Amino acid sequence: MREICARWLSCQVCAFLLPLLVINCQGVEDNSARVALYCDRGADEGCIKATQNMFEWMGYSVQLVKADYFNSAHPCDCSILCFPGGDMYQYAQDISQDGKEKIRSFIRNGGAYIGICGGSYFTASDVIWQGTRLPMNPLGLFPGEARGPVDAIAPYPQCTMCRINIVNSTHPITQSETDTTWILYCYGPMFSPDDGADIVILGQYDIGGQPAVAAFEYGLGRVFIIGAHPEFEEDRDRDGFPADDGYDDMGSDWDLMKNAVLWCLGEH
Repeated sequence: MREICARWLSCQVCAFLLPLLVINCQGVEDNSARVALYCDRGADEGCIKATQNMFEWMGYSVQLVKADYFNSAHPCDCSILCFPGGDMYQYAQDISQDGKEKIRSFIRNGGAYIGICGGSYFTASDVIWQGTRLPMNPLGLFPGEARGPVDAIAPYPQCTMCRINIVNSTHPITQSETDTTWILYCYGPMFSPDDGADIVILGQYDIGGQPAVAAFEYGLGRVFIIGAHPEFEEDRDRDGFPADDGYDDMGSDWDLMKNAVLWCLGEH
C-alpha cells in the first residue's frame, strides 16, 4: 500500500486507540472560501490533502478550519462543510455542544455537509466501533447507527480496495454512475438508518450488502456520507500522492463526489 496509508490510518477511531495526528492548519476566516474542510486534531493529514485537492479540482476554494471555527460565536461562512477521514471520537471531543448545534443549524438552514469515513461516522446518532457503542456525542444528523469496521471487507487496521454496488440509479448523484465502483476501504462504517427514516441509500458494500453511501435532507440542507475513501486516486497523482502500483480503483470517483456536492448545494 502506498506510503500514505501508514500515516493515514492514523484515521484511528478513538482517542484511546492510537496517538492522534495533528497537522498545522489555518483557522483564519476567509470569506471567499466555499468549502470549510476540518483539519484539527484527529483529522488525518493524508485525507485532508487528498480531499482538498479533490474540491479544488471541482473548482471550489477550500478553507482549512479547526474546532474553534465552530466553537466561536461567528457563523459558518461557507457553502459546504466537510469532515474528512479521521477520528470521529476526537471530533466529538473537541467540538463543543454549541459548536455541534452550530453545524446542525448551518445545515438546517440550507447548508451542505460532506462526510467521508470518519466524517460520516460523526454524523450518526450512534457510533458503534468493533461492536461497542462509543461514549461520544456525535452530530446526530443521520438518524441511525454508523457501525464499523466491516471485518468481512478488511478488519482493523487493514485497508483494501472494495467494490460498492450502486443500488439507486435514478438519484442525481448516481444516475451517471456504472453499476459498481471500486473505492479504497479503511475501516469505515456501514449505515443503519432508523425505521422510517427518510434516507436514500445510494450504494452498498458488495461484501455483506450493507449500506455504504447515503444522502438525505436535513431541514433545508443536504447531507452526503460515504464509508470508503473516494478522495484517493489509486491510478493517478492528482490527489497529491504518487499513483500506487498495488491498487486499482478502476477509474476515478471524483465525478461521483462532484455530483454529490452539486446535489448538496441544490445545483443538481
